[in-house]
Amino acid sequence: MASSSSSAPFINVCDKELSIDEYHSVYDKVKPISASWKSFAISLRLRITDINIIEASSHGNPISCLQKVLEHWLMKDYDYERYGWPCWRMVCVAVKEGGGNSALADEIAREHPLPAMPPAGSTSSKGTYIS
Repeated sequence: MASSSSSAPFINVCDKELSIDEYHSVYDKVKPISASWKSFAISLRLRITDINIIEASSHGNPISCLQKVLEHWLMKDYDYERYGWPCWRMVCVAVKEGGGNSALADEIAREHPLPAMPPAGSTSSKGTYIS
């Protein structure tokens, strides 16, 4: 039986929006792929013009480039309405595809699972009913 994960990679990874406040958490996880920063940036859907500016302003330093890529991405300085907001799911996809590191992507996926959904029909209240 074919796996459905090929059509929706990392479907069980948290897709809650990340903000610039999570910069250090994201950076600490993706730092090992800094040598592949450009492919990673492309996978995150940053504009090629921005990627070229990042490369020029960082003099090609991979760590500096990766830091600026994350800054652009977490501040939604890309077409997020088309590609989706920054989230751990996108990090996993970009680490695997752009960073070429499936093991690291799987590790991040395990650390940031999709939150458990409440059972169907349940409400957010504690179930206390006053009659």
